Amino acid sequence: MRAVILAAGEGRRLRSHFQRPKPLVNLLGLSLIERNILSLRECGIKEFVIITGCYDGEIQEHLGNGEKLGVIIKYLHNADWQLGNGLSAYTFHKEYRQGEKFILMMADHIFELDLFKSFIAGAEEIKEDELLLAADRRLEEVHDLDECTKIKAWENTAIKLGKGLEDFNAVDCGLFIGTGELLEALSRSIAGGAYALTDSVNLMAESGKVKLHFIKNNWVDVDDYESYKHCEKLLLKSLVPPKDGIISRLINRKVSLRITKLLAPTGITPNQITFLSFLTTVASAVAFAMASPLLGGLLAQFASMLDGVDGEIARLKFLKSKFGELFDSILDRYGDFLIVTGMAYSWYAGTGQIAALLVGAAALAGMPMSMLFKEKFRNVFGQPFISEVHDGVMRYFAANRDVRLFIIMLGGIFNILPAALTFLAVIAHLQTFYRLYSVRRLS
Repeated sequence: MRAVILAAGEGRRLRSHFQRPKPLVNLLGLSLIERNILSLRECGIKEFVIITGCYDGEIQEHLGNGEKLGVIIKYLHNADWQLGNGLSAYTFHKEYRQGEKFILMMADHIFELDLFKSFIAGAEEIKEDELLLAADRRLEEVHDLDECTKIKAWENTAIKLGKGLEDFNAVDCGLFIGTGELLEALSRSIAGGAYALTDSVNLMAESGKVKLHFIKNNWVDVDDYESYKHCEKLLLKSLVPPKDGIISRLINRKVSLRITKLLAPTGITPNQITFLSFLTTVASAVAFAMASPLLGGLLAQFASMLDGVDGEIARLKFLKSKFGELFDSILDRYGDFLIVTGMAYSWYAGTGQIAALLVGAAALAGMPMSMLFKEKFRNVFGQPFISEVHDGVMRYFAANRDVRLFIIMLGGIFNILPAALTFLAVIAHLQTFYRLYSVRRLS
């Protein structure tokens, strides 16, 4: 399918805060329209038709032909954009290919990626003379409900739409899968002097041809500064993966998300952040080896927080890469090795006890096991290993990297390196053996 993005309006309420066309307003490192293009690209959409109006030149200059985003962009200009978004949508008839289904959306509506994926999968649900509309019936969760277009729905069919509806049970998310029938309805609506997209949708709804796809993920119509800040919060919240360990969820993400928010508008890359996190672990190891456990512990915890930022930036700005994932994993293992070696050296240099070398070796052997087990689990069983689901009672004693570095921080702060290293060695191997025992039921 191709995607048609309406970017013709003036966006007056948001422009007063940003002094640029609304589709080009930067939201955590990407303009609104770029975020939608890249989200759809993740769903396999590579061809885009952008309908411009008020800011035709600025938008074309910013996006170009789409090459820098890895897509193909064509532009259609609606000189009468002031009349309404229905006229902008109808402009697509100049490029329409007979029999095609197409995505139609607004440049300033932001959706979680999983929402796009499930909605596009619903294209098979509609016939060639129907329209599929993304609708939200979780009314208590809808931001700025008063400004939304309401829907009176019966089962999965729209009966009537309108901003002023008093009898409604869902709202319009501004995301459609259209067919030639929508263009015909737009033509009839415009001929009758009704220029809003909702007018033509209501024409189709009268014939029962507007099907609803009820969404389960977050979305925001970024219409003013309040909704802009709300969208920013939702995007940052969406960066937290379900596989996060307990320390990541309760401590690290509270810091890493703030760092991500600061770094997102810059040109720093995830791999650069990965390397910075590694350098921090090197500094931590040196601090431990130089008998500065407090500094070593604090640096280890800061490295743990930075370790989440690279992934957050990659997901937020669509910069994920296979090399980046591998690069992060390898440097994490080197960083862990160096920190534990620095701790063991400090213990041995201060006491001369051979136990320091033995416990350090045991900790070094056990620390990579959590990552190794998860990777092998994903390869063997075809699903991610999620501690909250698969670890049972051991999830409270997890030996994930965030927990290990937290223990190292405590060992440094309280200057109890022998206890910290011993605990690391025991919990890492205990978790590995418990996981081996547990997965026997799945094999």
